[in-house]
Amino acid sequence: MKLQQKSIFPGVKVSLAKVKCVSCGSDRAEILISGKLLCPKCSRQEILHRVRRNLGRSGINLRGSRVILTYPEFYRNEANLLKSFIEKVCSNCNFTIKEIEISGDGQVNKVMRDLVLTSIRESENQVILPFTADFFAAYLIYSSGSPEGSYLSLYGLRSKVSDKVFISPLYDTPLTELRGFSELTGELKTGDELFNGIIEWLHSEFKDNEVFHTFPPSIPVIVSRFATCKRCGALTKSEYCRACSVELALEK
Repeated sequence: MKLQQKSIFPGVKVSLAKVKCVSCGSDRAEILISGKLLCPKCSRQEILHRVRRNLGRSGINLRGSRVILTYPEFYRNEANLLKSFIEKVCSNCNFTIKEIEISGDGQVNKVMRDLVLTSIRESENQVILPFTADFFAAYLIYSSGSPEGSYLSLYGLRSKVSDKVFISPLYDTPLTELRGFSELTGELKTGDELFNGIIEWLHSEFKDNEVFHTFPPSIPVIVSRFATCKRCGALTKSEYCRACSVELALEK
């Protein structure tokens, strides 16, 4: 069995045995998804199936609806890919997607807060987010020292802030499982160097993707120790987080 080098991320080399795709039997298997080694074509079908399943489980009703797709600029490619998935899944639903891109500069917490507040100012009640599993894994580590003020409560398929429902169809899919889509680079660069360092470390140390499927139980444990801000959804010990408390006081 011949060994070949497969690149998961630029600058990272991994030795994989040349084996057949477990789905179609071709010898181009190179992408590991949920423990299955697949060829690019089958990996794309697997991800599309996962998004279809997640949308169904979320309870979102796309038929005749108006939804928002909100994302920071460093998630632009993934957001465009997710939009194409949704349009394929519900091609005859006669729905509209309003795209809102926000700046990705600055600390990740600020980016998340801007994203939430921008979304809740819109008239649409359903918000779709493009965040992937590796983003949330890195965000868990990033926020673990001081989770208050973080947006860990957004993790999961469905969450709610104010009167808006937030859906994350890719919450259980890391970027490494999206390598079958040529428009993605496999990199995620935010405007936060600390966050970038964490996600780069995760990708270099856990190439089999399993860590991105095993961290979820930790988030509810942390979130359960806090309330969520009534205005922006950040974890807080009171009715409103510090940032919202200041802004509301200034508005009086």
